Amino acid sequence: MLATLLLSLSLNLPPTEAASAWTLEPVGESRLKVLWFPIYHARLYSDDGRYDGIEAPLALDLEYLRDIEAEDLVDHTRSEWQRLALYEGATSEAWLAELTRLWPDVAKGDRLTLVMNPKRSTFFHNGEALGSIDGLDFGERFLAIWLHPDSRYPRLRNALIGQNR
Repeated sequence: MLATLLLSLSLNLPPTEAASAWTLEPVGESRLKVLWFPIYHARLYSDDGRYDGIEAPLALDLEYLRDIEAEDLVDHTRSEWQRLALYEGATSEAWLAELTRLWPDVAKGDRLTLVMNPKRSTFFHNGEALGSIDGLDFGERFLAIWLHPDSRYPRLRNALIGQNR
């Protein structure tokens, strides 16, 4: 019970969501800066505190360090999927349309969290559920932006997956 409470506090999720899913342990964390501009602080969680590939259950928590419009977040998601050869036309565009519907603009200090389980991926904004996208494929492709071996920011990836301990 204490672990569930700590999880709900560390992810800023409602306790009922954390309790109904599983107990997640921190894997790694890092801060993304582009040039000298801080973008976000990222934290990755898994069921046992280890990274064994992009396999559910996983959670990625992003605490934004600057204001970013939702449209820019969606456009960046598209471009990263394309760069990683994970973009699949109509399927990807349907997911991007859903993200456009779900995501708000983020302000400095806001948190967007994805909790991926085998059946669906659920997004939270500052602990409030935004909605879910069914199926494992979406969560795997979304998390690949940070966790793929060819991620744009390899140091961030390595810190998230616990290689910089």
